[in-house]
Amino acid sequence: MTGFPPCDALIQAGLKSRVIVATDPDYEPRIASWWSLNTRLHPWCLVQPQTTTEVSTAMTALLGVNDGAGDWWIAVRAGGHNNGRTNNVDNGVTIDLGNLNQTTYDNGTNLASLGPGGKWKDVYAKLREHGVLVPGGRDGGVGVGGFLLGGGLTYYMGRRAFACDRVKNFEVVLTNGSIVNANEDHHPELWKALKGGGSNFGIVTRFDIDALPDQDLAYGTRVMSTNHSTQFISTIVNFVNHYQDYNADALIPFVMHNTSMFPADVVAVAIHVNTEGVFNSSGFDQLNQIPSLVPDQTQSMSLAAAAEGSQLAAGTWNAGATITFKNDKRILSHAVLLHNAYVQDLIQTLGADNFETLVFFQPLPTFLGDISAREGGNMLGLESMQQNAIIFTAGLAVKTNQADLAVAQTKMNAMLAELQSFATSVGGSERLVYMNYADSSQDPIGSYGRDNVDFMRRAAETYDPTGAFQRRFPGGFKISRVEK
Repeated sequence: MTGFPPCDALIQAGLKSRVIVATDPDYEPRIASWWSLNTRLHPWCLVQPQTTTEVSTAMTALLGVNDGAGDWWIAVRAGGHNNGRTNNVDNGVTIDLGNLNQTTYDNGTNLASLGPGGKWKDVYAKLREHGVLVPGGRDGGVGVGGFLLGGGLTYYMGRRAFACDRVKNFEVVLTNGSIVNANEDHHPELWKALKGGGSNFGIVTRFDIDALPDQDLAYGTRVMSTNHSTQFISTIVNFVNHYQDYNADALIPFVMHNTSMFPADVVAVAIHVNTEGVFNSSGFDQLNQIPSLVPDQTQSMSLAAAAEGSQLAAGTWNAGATITFKNDKRILSHAVLLHNAYVQDLIQTLGADNFETLVFFQPLPTFLGDISAREGGNMLGLESMQQNAIIFTAGLAVKTNQADLAVAQTKMNAMLAELQSFATSVGGSERLVYMNYADSSQDPIGSYGRDNVDFMRRAAETYDPTGAFQRRFPGGFKISRVEK
């Protein structure tokens, strides 16, 4: 026995071979596999189920320990790529779904079945063997589970909207240990609530997703001087407003500070992709007029290769936050200026080589809401959005220590507050706080709109009537914390 009641309960439930504690040789290497240093916490034990039934056993065993008496909690890890304390815990137990990483394909139903612990680079490589793909994460190191439950931005959004919109069925372990399949015909409320609803209803152990034929991408990256910021911003605005005309294209524009890649304080970058493999798509004509600092050579590339080559480095102290605003040159220009000032401030405070920034301006046109609605709807609330928008995301990596992260994060959140204020002042504020990029201080679920909040609340009351998932699994954004 371990001396920790929840860990001992798992052993007594027959999961001894799945439990690892700090004295086991596999424990510390597994902790080191979390992407961010922030989340490399040390739970009393990890339980690593290999089947859905074992997840159910773990769920009921942990929830049966003294009704949670004491000061301990339960966390769930899928891919381990989140910044915040959503996927690990110090005082308690982490259910590690890393062994539920299967990727299979059924040619008869055209469904790809993915385990929550898989990484997207591995998912794509496996599905390519069957000649299919699913729209998923662009960073190959990101896990399946959290990405899909938060919505999922992909290269295929112009035609397919969010990745969660392609999920035809969720296999879910509820807090009473029962296993249900949620889809359009069975438990449809849970099916819809899970599309963007995050970690609120149970543990998803399988995602069944409608597949697409495998097709190599036409993939390129353009790196530009910030001297061309005006053209860069104009390109973004024009692309978003005409996205529906070039819906096989994807544009991922951002500005960044990373001295290990470019000596300049800040550069502008645009990843441009055509999902049909078409080179020189006219959707990128305006972008191609901006001089590139390095050769921008579009390549034919599989989705698996693109994901493999697009992984953010692990092992730094990280923070991120997000807002959404109108697709407006004035707001984008202000965002670029604020980021430039932020970088200069951190250079003086931390030193140019001790941090990296990534600030994304991702397209969010209104027609995506129409696509989502045709696929059964999701929780993000785009149906009420009246104007084309931008998902602004600030990402930060600090290489020194947690104290420096605290300083840099404080300045970053102040930057977002100033940008939010400016967007509001010019009538360009939008409601959505995109869950997968949100800081723990933000309220993405509350941003979904009253109807969707109420829908999620009813689903949680139906499928977790005792509120155990809300109380005992505190990580992530919980519907119980949203103002009524």
